[in-house]
This record gives sequence, C-alpha cells and structure tokens, in this order.
Amino acid sequence: MQVYLGDIIPTSTLDWPGKVVLAIFLKGCPFRCPYCANPQFIEPDSGEPTDTDRVIAEIDKAKDFIDGVVFSGGEPLMQFAAFETIAAHAKSLGLLVGIQTNGAYPERIGKLVEEGLLDAVLLDVKAPPEPEKYLRAAGVPDRKETSDAVYGSVRLCNGFRSEGKLAYYEVRTTVFAGISNTPEEIAAIAAELACDAYVLQQGRPEIAMDENIRKLEAVPRNELMELARLVKSDQIRTVKDRTREMGDEIVRPQK
Repeated sequence: MQVYLGDIIPTSTLDWPGKVVLAIFLKGCPFRCPYCANPQFIEPDSGEPTDTDRVIAEIDKAKDFIDGVVFSGGEPLMQFAAFETIAAHAKSLGLLVGIQTNGAYPERIGKLVEEGLLDAVLLDVKAPPEPEKYLRAAGVPDRKETSDAVYGSVRLCNGFRSEGKLAYYEVRTTVFAGISNTPEEIAAIAAELACDAYVLQQGRPEIAMDENIRKLEAVPRNELMELARLVKSDQIRTVKDRTREMGDEIVRPQK
C-alpha cells in the first residue's frame, strides 16, 4: 500500500510523556492554520509516495528499543488506510500506538479505538467551541463544520478515557497573541475536557507559516503559566505549560 510519508524519527521522548516512541509523520491536513510549524506536510499527495512496507521495516528495526509508535503530520488520519495498516503491524509486535491529531475526523478515531488499534490520543484543540474563532485558528473560513467535528472528537475521547479504552488522553492548545490567549477562551476549552492532561503550549511565531504570525512576539512564559493556573476543572487530572525555554512544567499536579 502506498503512503505519502513526511518523515520518521526513530526514537523520540517528546511525543508521548513517559514513553520512548518512533514518530511517523504522514502528509496531508484539512486545515491551514496560520501558525502551522510543519507546512511541508500539509499537501496530501506532494512528492513521491512510498510503500507502507518501508515504514513497517523501520518499526521492526526499532521495536526492541521503543514502547510504541506515534503518528503525527499533517493530520495522519487523512491517510486512514495506510494508518490502519501500519498501526495493526505495530500492535502485532506488542507496541503501543498513539496519534497526534487535530480532531477533524472523530469517526475515524472511534473506529481505531473500537478496533483496538489506538492507545493514546494527543488532541490539538485550537480554540473554544465557537465556530468563528475556530475557523480563524484553523485557517479554513469556509468549513463551518470544523468546530463541531473537533469537539465531537473531544467528547468521544472523553468517553473512551473514562471507559478505559484509551490508556492516555492529552489535549493541547497552542497559545499566540490574539489566538486562544485569554482566560475566557482557555476556560471555555477546559470546560469541555475530561482528560489526563491539558497542556498550554507556547506558540513559536518565528516558524509559523503565515507572515503576519511571524511578526508577533511569543506569549511570555509567565503569562502562559497564569492562564494554566486558571484551569480548575476536576475532569482534568494534570495541567501543564510547555515553553521553548523550560519544556513541560506541571502547573497543577495530578488529581
């Protein structure tokens, strides 16, 4: 089976907290976020395709040194058949499988969980459940269904985690000046979550796709920490901030 592959990182300790994983970047994304840090992976069929056997061979080489595999992108669920094939092989080796996803395809997340092919979801929630704000953050002004799809994934994963069908469920919001940077916006996002960790990430304007974003200053660490401290929900076990200078910092310990 062919797959449009962005990259493979043989060992990573950054993509799944507490795990050593092989990270697979698949091309294609339905969003055009102005602050995207991986614009080279946006187009679904750019470059020459490779075979899933190549990816499987990389997993086989690394299997004795890793805990699992994490798919990223782009949005890895755009290439769903290839994802299923590679994930099934990883599971056959006894490895864990996780995904970094923008939540645009809740039905595909559900199918993978019910098939036993997904152990962790690392869900990127860009804005509160308000269509206009979400469309701006995702860069897709004509896709009115975007917010509904993403928050459908949120609710689905909330349920899967409470039922024990997911081993780990993390939600991430990337904060920029003017994008999900107010207490009201963060509170609105947090109110929808029931997860292991909610992470506020410091956006990096200097590597953003959009020229206007590149002109911004990064939100300072102290401001990010203040936003994180405002998250009070009992449905979120741990609250963290993630900055370039300090990495992950636990703002509220696990409950």
